Amino acid sequence: MLKNEAAIPSALSGRDVLGIAKTGSGKTAAYLWPAIVHIMDQPDLKEGEGPVAVIVVPTRELAIQVGTY
Repeated sequence: MLKNEAAIPSALSGRDVLGIAKTGSGKTAAYLWPAIVHIMDQPDLKEGEGPVAVIVVPTRELAIQVGTY
């Protein structure tokens, strides 16, 4: 089974997921997709509320990759 096929349903159900895989295997999508679903399910923010999600990455290169999604 591909990593995303296992990780995304678990993450969408609210479970923690730890994924270790080679570069280019889709790890970024595996955690961004559930975050986007969570963000879209939230009511509109009122003044002073937020953030709804925080993405923390360990390297500048990964931050640039995540920022392009």
